[in-house]
Amino acid sequence: MKPLKLLFLSALTAMIFNSCEQILDDMQLKKEQQAQTSAYMGRWSGSYSGDESGTLVLDIKKSGSVEVIRSSNGVEDRYYTEIFSGASLHVASSPNSGFTLYGNMETHSGTWKMGKSSGTWSVNKQ
Repeated sequence: MKPLKLLFLSALTAMIFNSCEQILDDMQLKKEQQAQTSAYMGRWSGSYSGDESGTLVLDIKKSGSVEVIRSSNGVEDRYYTEIFSGASLHVASSPNSGFTLYGNMETHSGTWKMGKSSGTWSVNKQ
């Protein structure tokens, strides 16, 4: 019976060690992510035009999350997305209007769609 207990205790010890190691790895990854700063951090403003036109503000946070503020004819539409794969905007639509930005922060520009309407956009850092 003793070899079985020894085997059980060895397996239990290995599981505990692996769990602690995983927790430490997760903590390190989270710490690295929090220290990461987007190269595009800051407030960017510009316009969009095409089938419709208006002003556009991209407020890019340290983490790469982006608050998109679109204004047209006194109506403001606000939603959130993120920088994806370096400089590309993650494709996310406004839940209110369906307005979607496609583009890249390296060029500070791109295209937009909203239903059947579409056009281009560009911003400059404030």
